[in-house]
Amino acid sequence: MSTTTSISNNLHIKGDGPAIKKSTPITNSSDSPAADILSADHWKHTEAFISIQDKETQIKYYKRNDSCDAVMQLVSLESKPFGSVAEKIICEVFKIGPRTSTQNDGTRNGKKIEIKAARYWAGKNDCVWQHLEPEHDYDYALFALLDFHSWKVWGIKKSLLMGEMRDEKIVTFQGKQGWWVRKTAIEPYLTPINNISELDTFLQT
Repeated sequence: MSTTTSISNNLHIKGDGPAIKKSTPITNSSDSPAADILSADHWKHTEAFISIQDKETQIKYYKRNDSCDAVMQLVSLESKPFGSVAEKIICEVFKIGPRTSTQNDGTRNGKKIEIKAARYWAGKNDCVWQHLEPEHDYDYALFALLDFHSWKVWGIKKSLLMGEMRDEKIVTFQGKQGWWVRKTAIEPYLTPINNISELDTFLQT
């Protein structure tokens, strides 16, 4: 006499022995040869992708500190466009006049000014100002740092920047791109500048 055995996929088979319990193995859809392994829904679960989720980045650092929209637009720029736009902003807000040559960024009260701008490193209250050229024709340097809701600006005389600061190895050789300096290293020697009046006073030193 025939018996019918039910299996998990609701198919029935006939046999002459006692009923045998069978189950159909569950297959992970991503293990299938036809699975869409290149889709974001798949590779976002890889160990490689998961490993970067908690990694601090410059953009995350600014966002985590509630930076305003205008600041975030500058943070999102590549290095060269950022430097160019930052220079123009500083010149405009401080009413710095036209440059005298390609070896400076502008003039005010007869003084030639070099402007260098930077953004915070990821997760650190630090940055680097670079491409400093000792042979270029300027009297003062303005160092600008993009803060979370504003700019921070400091000034320093070129004679100090390219003299004692290099002798003390605070300003160091960058290679073919000139010299550079870290904010934390040089900040004690800088003069904070918050408005045009303070800039004018600084340019008289």
